[in-house]
Amino acid sequence: MEKRLHNHISESILTLYSSAIYCFITWIAAGLFTHHLWLQMALMAATCYLMVEMSKHLIFLRLRSWMVTSALMMLSSCCAFNYHSTSAGIIGICAVVTIFLLLSTYQNPQDVGHTFFAYVVLGIASLFFVKALYFIPLMWLLTLLMLQSLSFHTWLASILGTITPYWLIGSWLIYNQEFNVLTANFEPLFNWQAPTEDQLLTPIRVVIFLIIAILFVLGAINFWSKSYEERIRTRQYYGFLQWMVLALGIFVLLQPQYYDMLIRVIIICACPFAAHFFTLNNSKITNYLFFITLAFMIILSVISVNESLTEIVNLKLLEIWNG
Repeated sequence: MEKRLHNHISESILTLYSSAIYCFITWIAAGLFTHHLWLQMALMAATCYLMVEMSKHLIFLRLRSWMVTSALMMLSSCCAFNYHSTSAGIIGICAVVTIFLLLSTYQNPQDVGHTFFAYVVLGIASLFFVKALYFIPLMWLLTLLMLQSLSFHTWLASILGTITPYWLIGSWLIYNQEFNVLTANFEPLFNWQAPTEDQLLTPIRVVIFLIIAILFVLGAINFWSKSYEERIRTRQYYGFLQWMVLALGIFVLLQPQYYDMLIRVIIICACPFAAHFFTLNNSKITNYLFFITLAFMIILSVISVNESLTEIVNLKLLEIWNG
């Protein structure tokens, strides 16, 4: 296979280091020192490290490449407006751990351990975003159809894992006689609120969402058109991630008030498709698309780290949209 410049970049470890440095610069520009975002950045760093481990152990790409994590860092840099959110950071790292543990159960319906801890982490995520529990039935279905690891024992382990954090927290709350805290936490599950006008997606958020969607669609089309070159295991992994991206995307479109909370999770599930597209596709068009995408990500990251610049761009885009 004749390799083009973007192929060499995708396979180089310097790409990972360069993306990490650039991501760190965006954190500084977004207020790492002035707003003391050390905890939030540590959560992001841990998320990236886990993505490296997951990509390495599950072999998302059949060539040695660091593009999965590099894509995660570059796309996350476009969403610097959620750097200040500790909850978004916790949801992101919980998503990586849950997915990593579940994919590790492939064709092992007796793997109660990985399943239990995957849902423990999901339960922890639900303490910060209770509507994460909505995705449990989908994960059961994907575990059954894609990973072929759902059995009565793993299903029971998933239930026990999900409620374990609530057992621990509930005992503490009962000891302190704070009986209404858990009730208040579960109220949003049964209260599907339509977004208010202030909660609708701003133009810059729509642009970022569209870029992620385009990269995901291109990556999915490219992957499935050449899926015969991949192992069955890899195809099942990508199938699992594909349905997660679609479910998360639909949820965000219906409930845009949770965009900032879930966009990093969408990026986590979509970046293997983008990485596969750029790493294993050597066409001239892909070469151009790589650098065009890189330019867009740099521009969007520069905009998103500055609140005043973000407001100006939003107003300009609204003017263009309204004619």
